[in-house]
Amino acid sequence: MAMAKLEDEAARQSALERYNILDSGPETEFDLITGLMRSIFAVPMAAMTLVDSDRQWLKSRQGIDVEETPRSHSFCDQTIRQNEVLRVVDARQDPRFRENPFVTGEPYIRSYMGAPLTTPDGYNIGTICVMDTIPREYGPVDCEVLANLARLVMSQMELRMIADEDPQTGACTRRAFFGVLRQALERARHGDPEGAVLVFDLDHFRTLNESCGHAFGDVVLNTVARSVSRMIRRGDRFGRLGGEEFGIFLRGIGLDAALQTAERLRAAIEDTRFPGHPDVRVTASFGIMPCSSDFNSGEAWALEAERLMQTAKAAGRNRCVGPTVRTRRKQTPPLNSGSLH
Repeated sequence: MAMAKLEDEAARQSALERYNILDSGPETEFDLITGLMRSIFAVPMAAMTLVDSDRQWLKSRQGIDVEETPRSHSFCDQTIRQNEVLRVVDARQDPRFRENPFVTGEPYIRSYMGAPLTTPDGYNIGTICVMDTIPREYGPVDCEVLANLARLVMSQMELRMIADEDPQTGACTRRAFFGVLRQALERARHGDPEGAVLVFDLDHFRTLNESCGHAFGDVVLNTVARSVSRMIRRGDRFGRLGGEEFGIFLRGIGLDAALQTAERLRAAIEDTRFPGHPDVRVTASFGIMPCSSDFNSGEAWALEAERLMQTAKAAGRNRCVGPTVRTRRKQTPPLNSGSLH
């Protein structure tokens, strides 16, 4: 089983994306650990790296100028292919690395020790590592210390992920969702432009809260969130933007497919039944915005989708609107005590 997970790149990539950490800003907790590594091992370079599909991204780095490198040039790509610490005494003598541009050129790495960052479900998503410009022998105690620090980093990443989850609905928080969009825009700059954002809002939710009570309103939010989470694909991300407003990032699809997905979700929400209130119907208005190089932040991307969602509401609610103002709507009865949309 462990070997199978080492070879399952798609599942490893999904595990990495679950942490919503790629391309995030510096964080003191991780910088303290890499600083400690540099001191313990008396090396000029230490890093916490995350291995993406085609690049190595450095979440924390000490004594290293670059923030990312091609995965093909990464020592850490070798580290994640095994479940123990990787030691390289002299990279110039190692056939795996002697032609590596970071060995033959700046920063002239000669020795390396790296421990994989292994998720609780067994996927190696990155490493912590130390490097020197001279050959170095690392013993069993060194390996044990680095492996323990790797477990500490993973514990911090787990805590970070819990903080990114909305406790009521299980969706990711607003901050985490914008982080997902920021990562998608970064991937677009590397040639992966496909992707779309859906923003939807439950129609007349305030009326529902007033007529049925806030406790039932919470039931509606939880039920809708579970339904949406079940319907989206692995690799998509679902977030709560505030109150009854939610966002969905759909990876790897264009506008037409995103509109179709939004319509399926809209219909599913309208068909949802709620315990204790069998006659209540809830609907949602959707705005759909595909990825564009015009967006300089995740917030800007989501804002455009939100504007389209407001257009859907102004056009009568319970519909999906994309940037070409194409609308899709299922006929629904007028507002009454048993229909809220």
